[in-house]
Amino acid sequence: MKQPKPDVPGIIAGTVLSGGATIWILNDNGIVQTDDLGLTAALLLVAAGIIGLAASHRG
Repeated sequence: MKQPKPDVPGIIAGTVLSGGATIWILNDNGIVQTDDLGLTAALLLVAAGIIGLAASHRG
């Protein structure tokens, strides 16, 4: 039986949406200041992408 291919556009869209939502929630609650968003955004998007890719390979 063939292994299903990962849904790359779905992973990218999910990464951007989940990263954006996380940044918005952290900024709204005062945990992350606006000055720190550049580095925080990059780290959150990379972490979400890694988690999304790992989850897409599960069968």
